[in-house]
Amino acid sequence: MQSSIKIGIERLPLIWILRIEDFGADVQWSRQDLSTGSFCVTMNVKLLKYHAYSRWFGRPSWNASYLFGRACRRLKPGDIVIDAGANLGEITSALAKTGSTVHAFEPDPHTFERLRKNVGAFKNVHLYQQALADQSGTAKLYRSRKFSSDPDFWSQSSSLYADKSNISKDDYTEVEQLSIVDFVRELGSPVRILKIDVEGAEVPMLESILSCGLMNKIDMIFAETHEKKIPQLAERTRALREAIKRDWANKINLDWH
Repeated sequence: MQSSIKIGIERLPLIWILRIEDFGADVQWSRQDLSTGSFCVTMNVKLLKYHAYSRWFGRPSWNASYLFGRACRRLKPGDIVIDAGANLGEITSALAKTGSTVHAFEPDPHTFERLRKNVGAFKNVHLYQQALADQSGTAKLYRSRKFSSDPDFWSQSSSLYADKSNISKDDYTEVEQLSIVDFVRELGSPVRILKIDVEGAEVPMLESILSCGLMNKIDMIFAETHEKKIPQLAERTRALREAIKRDWANKINLDWH
């Protein structure tokens, strides 16, 4: 049963009154008192939250969070999900609690050990000390200039791109890369959610996914882009956004945070 709320219209802000019918079929009106003009509005709470985030606050990342949460609620035990850039395991843990089978990738040796401690008890989580990328091989993983001051916190800034504005070109570790295309094909089952937070490597990964026709094996992708800190990716990111808006807007969200 869906949650709903009832609100007397005289208590609603004017902007809500003007836009309330935009919510569509999940809104029901019932006239209560002709003398006062009072009405009662019953609406789906989740729908209200979605429209408030996406229309009034104008925060794409909030919209992405809502859509990600909705996708997670639809997961069933045994569904396959991938966490590329798992870091300390916050998202991995949330995905694991749905009962789905989680494949979590984290290349940094320090961060991987923390990830193992945080989520290793889940029987449905498979951990990989690798960078999920556009191709298999080895690469340098560059760390934040502040990494040594708080490795757990600053590990989230580590990148395969030496030109990322907040990393040190002198502090890096060699890591193994695994091709996203090869991995998904070898799974042999549909991927319900692919979450990508890999500090710049999302661009070649997504380009590879699209060019290889892999979207027929993936239901939803949530990714964060980093062109502001890696200017060399700005044009490729712009082109990627245009391609996704044209062909995959209902399956790929680039506003993950």
